[in-house]
Amino acid sequence: MVCKMLAIRIFLKRHFKSNDIDQNLYGKFVEKELIILWLRIEDAEIVYYSNNRIISDERFYIEKRIIFNMINNTSSYNIIIYSLIIEDLRLSDSGTYSCQIDNNIIKLFSLNIVERPYFIIHEYSTIIRTYIGENISIICQAKGKPKPFIYWIKRIDENNQIILKNCSITSNICQLNFFNINYYYNGIYECLAKNFLGTIGRFYQIDVQFPPNVSILTNKTSYFIGDKLILECLIDANPKADIRWLYKSSYDIDHDKDLSQLFYREYFDHNHFTIDNDIWYIKQEQLNATRWKTTLFIKTSLSKEQRLN
Repeated sequence: MVCKMLAIRIFLKRHFKSNDIDQNLYGKFVEKELIILWLRIEDAEIVYYSNNRIISDERFYIEKRIIFNMINNTSSYNIIIYSLIIEDLRLSDSGTYSCQIDNNIIKLFSLNIVERPYFIIHEYSTIIRTYIGENISIICQAKGKPKPFIYWIKRIDENNQIILKNCSITSNICQLNFFNINYYYNGIYECLAKNFLGTIGRFYQIDVQFPPNVSILTNKTSYFIGDKLILECLIDANPKADIRWLYKSSYDIDHDKDLSQLFYREYFDHNHFTIDNDIWYIKQEQLNATRWKTTLFIKTSLSKEQRLN
């Protein structure tokens, strides 16, 4: 809400002559009380009649203040301020209020209460896990006054985004649908709702899980003795795969040697290890949330006879 209390005021200037005032028991002159009716036009609900509150809501009450000015012994005038006070404003208080005296409308007041956007559902899952080929829907519901404009974006990075869907301003619901999902749908999505009072957002992470897929980057297949051998692979997987290099020696073709285990354990020495005097090196790096690159480097050592030749 923009404000918590509202005062609707009217200013009346009344001229009095001797026949407009009465004497009380103490001989003092007093003015005749005005009968004022306050009501809301839309539902014809009477708020106040004279000094009596008709509506049951105690947030509504009347204040009256009189400024008295005497002109002479027979004529005077009053400036009377009548205020209809509404505390703790609510959207339901919106409407047109009238102040009437003797069935004559003195003034109309249009009360338009506005509200920042807010999400209807407070509890929601921020991470949505799914699998390749499945369909998912994410519903975003928001209200406000005026009705907020709701739309979906996908976060590419901290400074870039793509608008995916704009929804009609006549609806409080904006639904994002994905069909036959693949791993390109992984990422951060945000539902935004805005009106002229502000903008709110809610984040969702779509986590598409899929088995490992290995791509070979090295095209060279022929090497000479003494060459450097570099083998590179890209691995796409979610969750992260157990990435290993296996070596099958020509002397023992029935068993694979786990080079990754060798690299990470007893042969580890400044990011490389040696087998038969050859230098072996394994490097692994994460390129994004679901992609890794692994490199195997081998520098073959020449024998003494080969070096002499």
